[in-house]
Amino acid sequence: MRTDSTEQQQAQAWLWLSEVYDDPVDKRHCLEQVLAFDPTHGVARRGLALLDGRLQAQNIIDPDTISQTASEEPEQTRAEQFVCPQCAGKLQFLPDGTTLRCGFCGFEQAVGRNAKRPGQSQFGKGAFEQEFTTALAQAKGHLAPVQMRTFQCHGCAVEFVLAPEAISLTCPYCDSVYVTETAAAQEIMPPHAVVPFRISLEQAEKALRRWVKEVGVERPSFSPIVGIYLPLWTFDVGGEIRWGGQVKRGDNWVPISGNYLAFSNDVPVPASKKLSGELTQAFAGFDLDGLQAYDSRFLADWPAERHTIPLADASLQARKQTLNELRRNPHKLTMEDVHNLKLGSLGLIVESFKLALLPVWLAHYTVDGQTYDVLVNGQTGVVVGKRPSRGVRGFFAKLFG
Repeated sequence: MRTDSTEQQQAQAWLWLSEVYDDPVDKRHCLEQVLAFDPTHGVARRGLALLDGRLQAQNIIDPDTISQTASEEPEQTRAEQFVCPQCAGKLQFLPDGTTLRCGFCGFEQAVGRNAKRPGQSQFGKGAFEQEFTTALAQAKGHLAPVQMRTFQCHGCAVEFVLAPEAISLTCPYCDSVYVTETAAAQEIMPPHAVVPFRISLEQAEKALRRWVKEVGVERPSFSPIVGIYLPLWTFDVGGEIRWGGQVKRGDNWVPISGNYLAFSNDVPVPASKKLSGELTQAFAGFDLDGLQAYDSRFLADWPAERHTIPLADASLQARKQTLNELRRNPHKLTMEDVHNLKLGSLGLIVESFKLALLPVWLAHYTVDGQTYDVLVNGQTGVVVGKRPSRGVRGFFAKLFG
């Protein structure tokens, strides 16, 4: 829907009128009129969230004044311990996607069938999707973990200092397995969903060996492979994009413009700075239909990270990706070849989001003194990594003699 100056004035008038009324029914009518003229109006959307009870007035913050500092003293944190009910040994989540198993007595416990099922989400209705406008009005929409934390092992009483992003750990002294509180403070967003590991260490090693052979990397020296859950934001982005440019008509370039109704589902944005830009491409290879409601048991004896990129920052990247996708595929706008294409994003809305944990196997290898990162998708086994140019040249030299 186009929002010209007259419509903006009418939207503003309805917003002012909503502030006059005390009756919730009248307020709702006014705010709905605002959105009829301007579907992107954040204040009106927030007002409806307050009326619906999806947002509490005391939780609303001013993002321009919010600050985040970490104290010098680490704060204490609690954690859930995973021990075998038969022998008190450690439980580990297996890459079959469904089972916790004791490494000592072999006791097994199903996770998939007993995992918490999604119902009412934290910010809105849906299996995992969270309402973006409501989350952005709160501190957790703008903050990422920065506070170091202390934790004392229940098994051997050794005290650890945990990095802000750490979710899970295994005590190196007694092998006790823990998953810390996903949100040590109310201001930090917890994960909403997880894709369980499906690829075992042995399968990941085989996938790496195949990849090395296929890309022609010669005599690599590999580091140990580490399995870890990494965080990913996904966004549902939609709305109207105004576009304009020039097309060739005869010998002349003439202006052309229009409006495009866009919708992008589950736009992926890495929530951690751990991976290089090349490896983040691996996130596009996950099947998000395999998401399950977050359950700490999936993380038993697996390292996992909390997000270090705030929701607000990630949402800007999602909008940018949506526009870039349209620039790469301008035929969605018109079948003509458009020069000097310009896109307007004022009508683009981030409707919802979720924070998911995705399983990956990480390693690096060294060739001729240079180190390269490589990643194995813990759900599909697909390998993503950088290969040295020398190895490629050697491969083609052998191929063509």
